[in-house]
Amino acid sequence: MNGRALCHACGLAWRHLCFHGVRSGILVLSLAISIALPLVMQSLVTRGEEATTERAERTPMMIGAPGGSVDLVLGALWFLPEELKPLKAGEAMEINESGLASAIPLSLTSRASGYPVVGTNIEYLSFRETRIESGRPFAVPGECVLGSEVARARNLGPGDTILTDPDGLFDIGGGYPLRLRITGVLAPTKTPDDAAVFCDLRTSWIIAGHGHVHIEVSETSNPGAIMGENDGRPIASSAVTPYTELTPELLSTLHFHGEPEDLPVEAIILIPRDAKSGTILAGRIGLRDDVSLVNPTEVVREVLERVFQIGALLAGILVATGIATLGVVLLVLALSIRLRKEELDTLARIGASRGTTLTLLLAEVIMLAALAGVIALIALIASAELPADLVLRLAT
Repeated sequence: MNGRALCHACGLAWRHLCFHGVRSGILVLSLAISIALPLVMQSLVTRGEEATTERAERTPMMIGAPGGSVDLVLGALWFLPEELKPLKAGEAMEINESGLASAIPLSLTSRASGYPVVGTNIEYLSFRETRIESGRPFAVPGECVLGSEVARARNLGPGDTILTDPDGLFDIGGGYPLRLRITGVLAPTKTPDDAAVFCDLRTSWIIAGHGHVHIEVSETSNPGAIMGENDGRPIASSAVTPYTELTPELLSTLHFHGEPEDLPVEAIILIPRDAKSGTILAGRIGLRDDVSLVNPTEVVREVLERVFQIGALLAGILVATGIATLGVVLLVLALSIRLRKEELDTLARIGASRGTTLTLLLAEVIMLAALAGVIALIALIASAELPADLVLRLAT
């Protein structure tokens, strides 16, 4: 068969596929899904492994209240909504004073517009090697900086405000939400930090109800703010703003329900001064039963081992499903050839050789497989471009 005849055969094959567009589309999608699923799943598992391993390895040690180490790591490193038991913030102060390590406390119980609010200190941003893309870091209670994803999704920036979700995440008896002033936006890092709101510990304690300011309703300029009195005390009406904002005037009245070292944090990241200091610190903490020392890398490896076991089983199922799908597609093609017997006989009567007929049928199969391969490749590339932290959030 010469090149011209081959081109004619391919042209006829393409026209036949287009004429039966619905059938051809179903065959292409079936083949694409059977090819793409195992590849995409492996890509997502690999991306998730890279993200979890890298972030865990960048976190040398961590302490929290006794309990599940997996929940502690997921909550403190990826800000997932795990209900963690608190420990005293004074633990971080004692570790800093020991000189063996730097301690970065994390308060993780609150949310703002659905995003986790992380109460910490400026050292956390330096530790994670993040930089302020616009604005400045938080400095006083009531200020915050946004991760790049939060700023983009909510169209917010320095000078804007964001409202915390009512009553925090787990406290069903908290007070009014807190209106946070945005002082800066972080540069994209492709980590969970992009989808978080960062503030200082005092702000997070106020959100959780461990501190408050005094608002004198009687001094408000809104004449409808008071609807009566009870034993000489004014009763606020619904005209009072249903949130708290820490203005400079109100900051002078701020006080907490206890000493700062006694207020709660959910996790403390430890950065040992050197290997020897880390060993000494681990030995001291290991003798205690009121705190739990966690090595994030070891915890993540244990989790990944379980994921790989499940992933291998799922991959086997997907491969078997793909083989079955391929068999069904081949059966459909065989039945299609039988239904086209009169068409193929007509081709023979007008002079088409057996080779031309086989080329026509083979071209259709190759075209279907090529289209399915292109779709599968697009799906694979798309999965590889997903941010690693998004892969983790989807998996959890």
